[in-house]
Amino acid sequence: MKKISLLKMSMKGLGGLEKYTLRLKDAFEKKGAEVSLITSDILPIPKRPRYLRLQRFDQKCKSYLKKHPTDIVFGMERSSFQTHLRAGNGVHHSYLQARCLFEPAIKKLYFKLSPLHQKVLEIEKTAYEHPELKKIFCNSSLVKNQILKYYNTDPAKIEVVHNGVEWSEMDEAFQATMDKEKPFEFLFLGNGFARKGLTPLLHALTLIKQEFHLSVVGKDRKMEDYQKLVHSLGLEKSVTFFGEQKNPIPFYQKADVLVIPSYYDPFANVTLEALAMGLFVVSSKSNGASEILTKDMGSIIDNLNDPDAFASALETALNHPKTKSSAPLIRNSVKEYDFSKKLTQIVESTLDV
Repeated sequence: MKKISLLKMSMKGLGGLEKYTLRLKDAFEKKGAEVSLITSDILPIPKRPRYLRLQRFDQKCKSYLKKHPTDIVFGMERSSFQTHLRAGNGVHHSYLQARCLFEPAIKKLYFKLSPLHQKVLEIEKTAYEHPELKKIFCNSSLVKNQILKYYNTDPAKIEVVHNGVEWSEMDEAFQATMDKEKPFEFLFLGNGFARKGLTPLLHALTLIKQEFHLSVVGKDRKMEDYQKLVHSLGLEKSVTFFGEQKNPIPFYQKADVLVIPSYYDPFANVTLEALAMGLFVVSSKSNGASEILTKDMGSIIDNLNDPDAFASALETALNHPKTKSSAPLIRNSVKEYDFSKKLTQIVESTLDV
């Protein structure tokens, strides 16, 4: 029986990464492995400042693992040592570069001076270049290429396993999808509107002549600023802000197309969720999930900061409204991305089954 230490700093919330951790733990145990979930509940660390919290957890993990060795150490986020690592957060170097595309110029200096960002980069470099690291699971080729660009990592250690989706579980919701009504419905779904590319989307929509509506679902500290932007662009009758929603399914059911114009996303889960609900997807190239799209499933924005290029991708989408014939074809195109299959791929590769 293989013994596994599964490293995840916090399990306080039940976001995507926390759910993935629990599912992975269950998947390992179903294969007969003994799994210990190592979190800040087991290794108490300070809540603030964030860089110290990150540093202390990393230090305590290394100390704990020396006293309690296991066959496999599987890291889920920011740890300097593990034998296997799921790089779900992508590459911090690339993330900071992307932020410079939409943040004020002063942020570049802040990134260089910030103890938190410097600590993340330090831990990241140690992790990706550690001689005892056996395998890195990347959720996109985008992330794989970024690791190889910034770090001295053996390409043979990297395996791309795209994210999974609850394809089977979503079938009932898909079958209950309401009949579409006009106008054409775009959906923007995500938190942190700047990184997710809401501003260039709104500007591109001003170039669309066909009648449409955009539902914006998610939270942002500067919500009022985006509402003012919508007003200044003359889009107030075409855009509705719904705030954060616990259940996005009704919005998928209502929409024709998901637009995910992220400046940086290792693999945006909403991409797969939308496809599993039969939606056409418009994505930026800097969303790792864009690499699974075909012309029948989605369109790619050539340049986020070029309104004409962005509008062109949206125009393509307007030719793909959700219908009773098109939606099942899109949904079935991602059947092989069912969560259980992707978990099995990671588990078997880790255990050398």
